[in-house]
Amino acid sequence: MRKATAPIVTLVIALTFVFFQREILADIWQRLIDLPRFALLPLALAGAVMVIARGYFLTACSPGVSLRQAVMTDQSALAAGYAIVVGGGVVGTGMRIRMFNSWGIAHLTIASSIIATAVVPSFTTWGLPSVLLIVPVIRGTATFEETLAVSVGVPLIVFSLAFWWLALRVPYLFSAVGRGINRIRLFALRKVPQRYVRIRSGVERTQPVTFSEEMRVGLVHLLRHRWKSIFVSSLTTLAAGFLCLWTSAVVFQVQGLTISEALVAFSLVRVVVALSPIPGGVGLAEVGLVVLLKGAEVNEIDAVGATILYRFLTWFLPIIVGSFMWWKYTRSVYPLGEVGSVVLDGEKLATQHEAVAWPQDELFKE
Repeated sequence: MRKATAPIVTLVIALTFVFFQREILADIWQRLIDLPRFALLPLALAGAVMVIARGYFLTACSPGVSLRQAVMTDQSALAAGYAIVVGGGVVGTGMRIRMFNSWGIAHLTIASSIIATAVVPSFTTWGLPSVLLIVPVIRGTATFEETLAVSVGVPLIVFSLAFWWLALRVPYLFSAVGRGINRIRLFALRKVPQRYVRIRSGVERTQPVTFSEEMRVGLVHLLRHRWKSIFVSSLTTLAAGFLCLWTSAVVFQVQGLTISEALVAFSLVRVVVALSPIPGGVGLAEVGLVVLLKGAEVNEIDAVGATILYRFLTWFLPIIVGSFMWWKYTRSVYPLGEVGSVVLDGEKLATQHEAVAWPQDELFKE
């Protein structure tokens, strides 16, 4: 029942929205139909810029990964995270690890990349509204929502910076995590029956303490040599996201919305998405953005229409693109000609596939 909670909540929000806004949605649908076809080109370009910007950020955090590989990996993982309501993020991370492994990326690089791409966006999510709204909050002209975002964001950023600075300088934290994982490893070895030779062998080969210490060194090395590209690419991702919102507003011909008001709404809705327990913030992000746009004195039809276009670019489009990318990846890893060889020489093929898909670097050797 708990697994069904998130999709049920999403469905209830969607149905409630459609019921109470049915007349507005009918008007919006008519306006979308009346749009000239060339007006869709800016939306396609904004979506493409967002895809490339996210790929650029992933390459900055993943040495040895090309932009093409980064786009394919990011969109595939994003599609899983958005489309799978329960556990989508875990599935997406597993897909990312699988794809990086198949391209020969070292395990330490993969781990550092996962941590960097998870931590850095949290700084930009809370940093953007804090920078934009700190002056209005100090002057007392900010709304309650804007004041709350700054009041939470500034201490959170300060605490996170202090935490990661200390964690990367002092080995204790990563070592403690490694020791904790090692206890789980020893417990698993006691519980897994001896007949599961392959599983036990895989668990025995892992070295959590060594890996955690090496991962700290890897993160320090990554930040020391790539902090500029990581910072620039994270800002590029922010700019691409705002471009999607502004393009949606322009294409839908929203009246009375300034760039500064759109930027504030964009920064706050990112916070809503980050706090939402539902993948992609489905439901809450739409309602939040409509409320924020209406707060900027945009009429309801314009607010809802721009929100629909924006969420199509940032939520629905990645599911489509990512699904295609994953299909293309699996076709390249498992070409049709291998089907017969699996039957004729399955053991040899399995051995070759493991060598390609799961390379072992020096860190995992006994």
